[in-house]
Amino acid sequence: MSATPDIDEEVPTPLRKEVGPFLAVGIFAVVVDFALFNALLLLGWPVWLANGIALVVSMSVAFVGNYKWTFAHREIKSLWHAYGTFTAINVVAVLFIEVVVVAAEVLWEPSGLWLNIIKAAATAVATVVRFFAYKRWVFF
Repeated sequence: MSATPDIDEEVPTPLRKEVGPFLAVGIFAVVVDFALFNALLLLGWPVWLANGIALVVSMSVAFVGNYKWTFAHREIKSLWHAYGTFTAINVVAVLFIEVVVVAAEVLWEPSGLWLNIIKAAATAVATVVRFFAYKRWVFF
């Protein structure tokens, strides 16, 4: 018997099965988010609007991916209820990310690279919170 616990014994099976797809869906949604954010910035859109639009589009991509893949094995009573709750959770996350990005722009006037680093950090925090919120209130 090893002194180091086996990860298979410590992490519950449903969690292991959901984390990989959740991360894959999330990475794809983040790529959509950042690509659209930067494209809109290059077109001269204001930071707040470019970020807001990119976040809403990527949220819809994430819902479809999580519904069809990550949490497909979980039953939902109503697609509309799930989408509404998913949207509410993401509105809170979007507002958090938006406040962080806009506050950084106002306070420090960072370059495009720093704006992306700040946005990435805020997105990472919001992602962890969203995973557990989805499990608890959306796909239960």
